[in-house]
Amino acid sequence: MEDRLFDQKRKCRSLWSLIPKYCDASPNTAQDLDRLLEIYQEDIGPREAVVPEVQRWVNKWKKEDVSTVPSSAIEALCACHADIYPNVYILLTILGPLPVSTATSERRFSTMRRLKTDLRSSTGNGRMTGLALLSIHKDRQIDREKIMNDFVASSNRRTDFVL
Repeated sequence: MEDRLFDQKRKCRSLWSLIPKYCDASPNTAQDLDRLLEIYQEDIGPREAVVPEVQRWVNKWKKEDVSTVPSSAIEALCACHADIYPNVYILLTILGPLPVSTATSERRFSTMRRLKTDLRSSTGNGRMTGLALLSIHKDRQIDREKIMNDFVASSNRRTDFVL
């Protein structure tokens, strides 16, 4: 099992060396870059263009404060200008959707299983999506006052209460 996943781990480790938080900590940056050039040669430009571009990318983040440096592929992709760093942008685009582990997707399916019980089987799609997002992102702070004010200001709600 370990041997089977070794190549995938090497590819991911090479791509992770482009994330600003980890690019300075990677001791094998030249080897990682060579591996990326070999694997993704059809997707990115020639070596003569990619190597200086990656060096500019790494040097850009060495000057920044550690607290402002992107620490994930998505944050790095948002911070990467496609016009200035086109090859880095392509490589980060490849890295972005790769799951870190299967635990993330399994956790989301588990959340959906908890939410979609027999009692809630008639829940609409919009409400189900909202409940799932609330459950998955439960660490976010919610301004209850703003939600209540928005609800009160909304004119499109049911007001027929019959007893």
